[in-house]
Amino acid sequence: MVTTKKMILSQQTLGLDFVRKVEALADTSVRSCFQCGKCSAGCPMASFMEHPPNRVIRLLQLGQWQTLLADRSIWYCASCETCSTRCPNKVHIASIMDALRKLAWDADGPSKETFVQIADKLFLQNIRTYGRQYEMRLAALFNIKSGQFLKDLMLGPKLLAKGKLKLLHKKNKNLPEIEKIFKRIEAMRKNKEAL
Repeated sequence: MVTTKKMILSQQTLGLDFVRKVEALADTSVRSCFQCGKCSAGCPMASFMEHPPNRVIRLLQLGQWQTLLADRSIWYCASCETCSTRCPNKVHIASIMDALRKLAWDADGPSKETFVQIADKLFLQNIRTYGRQYEMRLAALFNIKSGQFLKDLMLGPKLLAKGKLKLLHKKNKNLPEIEKIFKRIEAMRKNKEAL
């Protein structure tokens, strides 16, 4: 005799709190999707994803959000909005992908795309510190933080010789204005999280 374990659907098993957080960040409804597949059919990145857009939504609906946060699919999304445009129920899937990336970034635990997260953080740090991109610092810190110490080591001298990289970098004179932008974004983010 084969016994099967019953799965009881509840707010906890469905991860409704997480789904509500995604819906608030994305300003769209995950629950409106009826799995027609039009989003995945038009997605230029679907063939690279472990879970194409419609499956991302379905996993959310089933409370499998931990799978999504540790998955590559949300990082492969190009934010082209083809999926959102094609959706007959007006589910803004591109916004859901953005929300999932933000939540993956904030979540504890490793993501398969931590290099993307490292590059994003370092890029924004450079902008905030210098008011523009400082490629030498970006490449050096990325190599250190990603553990790829010798990555592109031989490329650096060639770029320096051609004047494509600068050893020293001046700060942008508009740095106080740039800092105001970062402060506004942080305030907006805190307000949205408080909702």
